[in-house]
Amino acid sequence: MPDLRHSLSKMDYNHLKIVAEKWRLPFTAPDAREGVKQLVEHLLDFETLQEILETLTSPEKEALLWLDSLDGKEPWPHFIRRFGEVREMGEGRVDRERPDRDPTSPAEGLWYRALVARGFFETDSGPLEFAYIPGDIRSMVMILLGPANSSLPREFVCRKAILRERKHLLTTSDICLDHTCTLLSGLRMNLDPDVHLPGVSQNEADFYRTLFSTIGLLADDESPAPEKIRNFFDKTLEERLLLLWQTWRTSDTHQDLSLTPDIQIEGILELTPGRVRELVISLLKNLDPKTWWSIESFISQVKENYPDFQRIGGEYDSWYIKSKSTGEYLRGFNHWDDVEGALLKYLLAGPMHWLGLLDLGLIEEDGQPASFRFSAYADNLINNQVPSLTGRNTEKIQIRSKGEIRMTTNVPHKTRYQVARFCEWHPVKAEAYLYAISPASLSRAEKQGLRVAHLLSLLKKYSEVIPPNILAALERWEKQGVQSSVAQKTILRLGSPVVLKSLKKSKASRYILEQLGPTVVIIREGSEDKIAEVLVELGFFLELED
Repeated sequence: MPDLRHSLSKMDYNHLKIVAEKWRLPFTAPDAREGVKQLVEHLLDFETLQEILETLTSPEKEALLWLDSLDGKEPWPHFIRRFGEVREMGEGRVDRERPDRDPTSPAEGLWYRALVARGFFETDSGPLEFAYIPGDIRSMVMILLGPANSSLPREFVCRKAILRERKHLLTTSDICLDHTCTLLSGLRMNLDPDVHLPGVSQNEADFYRTLFSTIGLLADDESPAPEKIRNFFDKTLEERLLLLWQTWRTSDTHQDLSLTPDIQIEGILELTPGRVRELVISLLKNLDPKTWWSIESFISQVKENYPDFQRIGGEYDSWYIKSKSTGEYLRGFNHWDDVEGALLKYLLAGPMHWLGLLDLGLIEEDGQPASFRFSAYADNLINNQVPSLTGRNTEKIQIRSKGEIRMTTNVPHKTRYQVARFCEWHPVKAEAYLYAISPASLSRAEKQGLRVAHLLSLLKKYSEVIPPNILAALERWEKQGVQSSVAQKTILRLGSPVVLKSLKKSKASRYILEQLGPTVVIIREGSEDKIAEVLVELGFFLELED
């Protein structure tokens, strides 16, 4: 920590005169250099310092004790938020107004006594400005203020949840693994997976998709990476859950703030989400894992003790963050609850719940989470160990004669992922995923490079029994493709082959899709009027029938 001499050397001559006056010291120095020398000799005196400390107000003493508890320094924006502003004034204005004689805050009172200085210190995010107690002054101040107060700790007292805050419980599970299987198979076939994600919010689905990119299951263009997905499903349930947790916990590319509801980031922010998560986890680790805790209280304690957990330099006016719902820019510390508070709520009730760390308590069944506690395998996750999940009894695929397929959560995810790509998706029913085989779904799979022979192999291996008609239809498809189709078409019947020949030579020929006979063609839907105009030009009238 810089000493008193270093701190005073950055002050101008008039400021040094004010410090001397506040310390009731004569000041005869001809210049700033000599003034620093005089002040250091007098200020580092126990008797003189004790007299000055006795004149401090209680808030000023509290500020010194608080800084001491933080190793003697804290980012300047945080310090002045807590203990008031130090008015920015030029040398002339200071001479005219003399703010030292009527300080507006504890911070300003300490500033003009040189008990608190400001300077830049290197941090992980680069140089940041801090408030600090000069090193040689600090040890003396703490002794004089009283040894009982010399190591004032940062208090983090989270309130226990009351009964109504945990009236309805959302216990965590490994269902996130089922959701990842659904989302990956939907992405693979460019299908909307919502039909198989009942109760999953858009925020949760967006979280998984972002996590897939972080892990590498999606390529740079957001398309699935088949080989990596295959390797992912080759892992056990426990290994996959730990991989999801560790990837999210440590990643600095997975930006939680951009996924926080109602938050819209404009521009590029220097975020360190991995460090933020570790701070939150370290605070959670100090809580009793068997107790239900208030989310509101936890957030308020972070605001009180670690308000700049996300913005080390206190950049509350330089970040451009907008509320999606109101369009208002959330600038300034007065919007802390809208940004930092919303982020903490998202972390606790979002990723930390979805990935299995926290159980949640609600006041209303459909309301927002109000409390939390650790899950049964939270200790494993915190220590980056493979969690002990409840085993699943492997079940077979069920296939009905109409081509319907039923798969429960006990069907291995790798199997469901592979089979789902060949099917139409129907809504979840009786806690099972429902699908159906159709010509359209088989054609779609073939366009993705999948072969029906692979589906046959999967069904033979993992289903209870394949109905004979379904087996025959799939084998026939593999050899010959679609055998029949039903579709509504627009038919044009002409009076003679001569008329058709004339039509095919006209500009209306582009509307003819297929010729069914010498006088019958299939035309493009909606082209009737265009064809009628051309036929009139050729000397024929067209009669439209329902």
